[in-house]
Amino acid sequence: MVTGAMGEKRIRAAAARAVNGARDLAAAGQTMASQRAEAGAEIEKAAAERPWADEAFDQRYTTIQRQVLDAWEQLAAYVEGLGDAAERSGAEGLRP
Repeated sequence: MVTGAMGEKRIRAAAARAVNGARDLAAAGQTMASQRAEAGAEIEKAAAERPWADEAFDQRYTTIQRQVLDAWEQLAAYVEGLGDAAERSGAEGLRP
């Protein structure tokens, strides 16, 4: 176990690194959400034109497309939320 002033400095430095990493994680989630919004809109627009002219394919594709885009959106939100939670936790370690 690390004790004393030097140990406290190490713990605070580790907590500060954790907070910075958590902020990066939350930012990554925001980037994923932005990419989902932009690329997802392009995918939805292209699919709406139904370039394949096959009803059976269209039904399967639409289902899979929705699942993939929903999962992308949920993952982005999860990563951002995880970063936010980790930042709060790390910030608690920085309190005196």
